Amino acid sequence: MIARPLRTTKGENTSAAWGVANFLLRLREKYTPDYVAWINDAGSSFRKERYPDYKSTREKLDEELQADFDRSVERIIELLAAFRVPLLTVPGYEADDVIATLATKAVARDLQAVIVSGDKDFYQLIAPGVALLNPGRGGQAGVEETWVDERNASERLGVAPAQVADYLALVGDSSDNVPGVKGVGGKGAQKLLADYGDLDTILARAGEVSAKRTREALLAGADNARLSRELVTIKRDVPVELDLERMRVNEPDFPVLRRILTELEFFSLARKLQGQGELAGDETPSVVVTGSGDATGNAGVTPVVAIDSLPPVQIRILDDPADLPALVARLRAAPIVAIDAETSAVELRDADLVGLSLATGPNEVWYVPFSHRHNDAGELALTSGPPRAAIRNLPAITTPEAAQLRELLEDPTVPKAGHDIKRDWLILRAAGVDLRGVVYDSMLASFVLDPGRRSHDLDTLSLEHLGRPMRTYQDVTGKGKSGIPFAEATVAVASAYCGEGSAAVLALRDFFSTAIAGLNLEPLLRDIELPLVEVLVDMEWEGIAIDQVVFDRLGAELGSDMRRLEERITAAAGEALNFNSPRQLATVLFEKHQLPVVKRTKTGPSTDADVLEQLAGMGHELPQLILEYRELQKLKSTYVDTLPTRVNRRTGRIHTSFNQTGAATGRLSSSEPNLQNIPVRTPRGEEIRRGFVPRAGSQFLVADYSQIELRLMAHLSGDTAFIEAFLQGGDIHRQTAALIFGVPVEAVTADMRARAKTINFATIYGQGPFSLSRQLGITQEEAKAFIAGYFERFAGVRAFLKAQVELARSQGYVETIFKRRRYIPEIKDRNFNMRSFGERLAQNSPLQGSAADLIKLAMIRIHAAIRDRALQSRMLLQVHDELIFEVPEAEIETMRVLVRTSMEQAAELRVPLVVDVGVGPNWLDAKR
Repeated sequence: MIARPLRTTKGENTSAAWGVANFLLRLREKYTPDYVAWINDAGSSFRKERYPDYKSTREKLDEELQADFDRSVERIIELLAAFRVPLLTVPGYEADDVIATLATKAVARDLQAVIVSGDKDFYQLIAPGVALLNPGRGGQAGVEETWVDERNASERLGVAPAQVADYLALVGDSSDNVPGVKGVGGKGAQKLLADYGDLDTILARAGEVSAKRTREALLAGADNARLSRELVTIKRDVPVELDLERMRVNEPDFPVLRRILTELEFFSLARKLQGQGELAGDETPSVVVTGSGDATGNAGVTPVVAIDSLPPVQIRILDDPADLPALVARLRAAPIVAIDAETSAVELRDADLVGLSLATGPNEVWYVPFSHRHNDAGELALTSGPPRAAIRNLPAITTPEAAQLRELLEDPTVPKAGHDIKRDWLILRAAGVDLRGVVYDSMLASFVLDPGRRSHDLDTLSLEHLGRPMRTYQDVTGKGKSGIPFAEATVAVASAYCGEGSAAVLALRDFFSTAIAGLNLEPLLRDIELPLVEVLVDMEWEGIAIDQVVFDRLGAELGSDMRRLEERITAAAGEALNFNSPRQLATVLFEKHQLPVVKRTKTGPSTDADVLEQLAGMGHELPQLILEYRELQKLKSTYVDTLPTRVNRRTGRIHTSFNQTGAATGRLSSSEPNLQNIPVRTPRGEEIRRGFVPRAGSQFLVADYSQIELRLMAHLSGDTAFIEAFLQGGDIHRQTAALIFGVPVEAVTADMRARAKTINFATIYGQGPFSLSRQLGITQEEAKAFIAGYFERFAGVRAFLKAQVELARSQGYVETIFKRRRYIPEIKDRNFNMRSFGERLAQNSPLQGSAADLIKLAMIRIHAAIRDRALQSRMLLQVHDELIFEVPEAEIETMRVLVRTSMEQAAELRVPLVVDVGVGPNWLDAKR
């Protein structure tokens, strides 16, 4: 709770609640108790009156952590009520005494009592009928769950349960400030009890103890020993009744429990409860599937439970082409249609459209099956019985029978919605349908509202905001060896899954609309995020080609270079090295070669990249060679060997996926494969880009914003000197160097420019003297002076950065030029490092986020211009501030002007936006 707290996106510390909720669920599932009660302390106990210093040494919580703790107790009480576990307290008694009394009374009634605690004091209660369950804990100092009874009770303290109180009286307890006998430790106490049996005998015969130190300690500490025994002995006669009827285990209040778990963002736990509680009479199914009945194989869905006032989702299976005209008419009459498409395979371009759900409201959905099939294994198993009923599918969506539905999907005047609708768009395109009219995406709506949240998955949002659990994909298909393709799921189950999804999209649209309007986020969603979807669909569909010859050559060269490096490393190390063994590497570097230890971990000296770079910077050869080897190894394994395997067998091109919700700043990310992370700072890394090539008769055109974040800094800060430096044109780093060092531009040396460039970018990322000193190879004092000089010349920049930190503290977020919010709960964290991280986020998020928004706007403009002018050029990739196009020879000059103009006019700033444009036969040459 203190070292590495679990927090919600709103900043609530949920560490304690997480442990309690997890354990209560595990307790029900694993141990199935008949009776359960939770006991808390209630006021001061007799021990404090008997010994005022009892527990006095416990460290007081600071104000913030105390608030966290108090809120955690409130949450735990809420959880107990939802689990229907009674909370018992007896004024004037500690929980230990109440627990002991209840356990004693349970045994008297022939019940097995189990005390759930990790407290060693409870070992004194273990006896026939009383066991101890240590629930364990997670984290770095994790403890496994342990069951303790008479068979293993002596293992922890080394004494029998009947001797535990005497043992604790001798050794004391620092956490409770129980004095014990000073000079007697754990092993000494064990020996004394083994020799004499109990504390009274030990004290009576203290003079006989042979060990002088122990003898004197016992003679001097007899009174403390007796006092300590009184303090540690748990009372078993507290005035409390064992009310078994109250403690009887009942089913949790599932609706309330799900609500609490989702508020706490314990989505995985909330999903565990999916489908539980249906037998509670006041709950109704959230999904009702109707279709042609069991005879067609299209029925058999298991209802999910609704936990709020949303009416059940009515899902109709439509598998008769004759019913399509009526469906299309209903869909055209609706204000908006939400869709969810599913395929037969993960690789969308190689998959068939299995089914499509279409919703006109949060509770009105149709499911259209296209290519469901029986599971082959199931068919074989039924060969001796009656034949399985045929599954009815509609004809393919490209056939004349489905023309009306296809026309509806392609009609731009019919508004469409979805969740991650880019995926549905690509599925339909692969099936021969060109989706039009997309106006809403619940994933993007969630993202603009809270870009920093952990998940924008539909089932998570439905659970959290609608209180409605949903099936997951694996609920339909299973997983592992027993999993089946989606096409082999029954039509009823598939329709429930898809139908829930499209219904949830429209329910979330209603839910999000007020917040989006209230926070003035409609323009961001409407003008940037939603129009970008079509751009990304076209980019992902188009893909990019690679030259296999180049990759083969690079693979051979890297392999040869790595072998030569291995020989040099072996020679420098004096032995063969396993590069994946940090322990061997540490032994060679720090023991054999006696290099200075830069950083330590729990297991010894660190050998991470940061350490090796520092050692290499000191002039040591071996760390430098290892760094070079690791770089080549990564290039080969991550890019040169892997990218050719990602070429689609049908198109001959690599099709990456762009994620709009992957970064809280709003930047796009790339995956499967990631084409945004190809290294460019080394010659070998650059060479990989040479392997990306355009179609025959075309060239690559690469357009890159020049120093976009520095220009945004000038605009947002309004610093007159910074703005003037950009207005003068030329080299901004040379211009700023002239201002920092107080020399004419023509007198700026290469070193001055390099230092100015470093601090320009260090400013954007909120780096302090420590980082800057390492980058520039100067002392921290020099770095401090350098930063002070920089901010003296650019006072407006300093004021802007400070203002962003204050804004984040006061309102909890900062904004981009286009009002994209970045919430920063870290800025109020009690941990200094986390708080510093939050301050850096507050300073650089407006810059990075504004840069992300700018290039998105430029992409939308360029894409529209290409379409409107019927050009053959295509946008292929976006890599942060850079766009890559495939351009026919005849369109190069047209595109050069179009791209530069669109990017430079994406927004009007106080300083000009500048775009560098290059053309070439591969990505590297075009970039150069």
